[in-house]
Amino acid sequence: MKFILQNIILLFIVLNTWHCFSQDIQRIDSLEKINSITKVDTIKVNVLNELFLEFEFEDTLKAEQYLNKALELSEKIGYKKGLATTYNFLGYYAEDNGNLSEALKNHILSLKIREEINDKKGIADSYSNIGNIYSEQGNYPEALKNLFSSLKIRENIGYKSGIASSYGNIGNVYGKQGNNEEALKNFLACLKIEKEIGNKKGIANS
Repeated sequence: MKFILQNIILLFIVLNTWHCFSQDIQRIDSLEKINSITKVDTIKVNVLNELFLEFEFEDTLKAEQYLNKALELSEKIGYKKGLATTYNFLGYYAEDNGNLSEALKNHILSLKIREEINDKKGIADSYSNIGNIYSEQGNYPEALKNLFSSLKIRENIGYKSGIASSYGNIGNVYGKQGNNEEALKNFLACLKIEKEIGNKKGIANS
């Protein structure tokens, strides 16, 4: 039990101490060390998913390998939350490689699992991801349908940064359709919330 608790504490520190926009060698080393020593399979899945994020844009082959390992292990142990995250990241990976149909498939799989475990924030995130893929495909009605579903859930759970993101994504879709009035309305709604939560990058984007 003591060893398991030590692993959990170590993982928490690693996942919450470093915040970066490019590879952080120290963080990668720490994650790989945890991956090699932990006996807790759920922690291993979480670490593998985090390692994907570190290599997503730096080494796509290694990033894919981490996801495949996370997928295999989470399925083996029935770790649904980890599996949902892995499918979500597989959606990102497919989108990065321009395979929108594969990305959509994986985000839908993630959504299904998140609905099974009643992960409301995760459900909202999946609807958002699905909506954005439909937007990239030019299917604007389906894009808006999913983005509004995401917005509703985020409003219900009080997820303010997510609400702002939803308004921004909805504004983008309306902009692509040439509906500047609705686009502006949603961008202004996004801006208002970004100011409330003090997100300077979000304010600038809005």
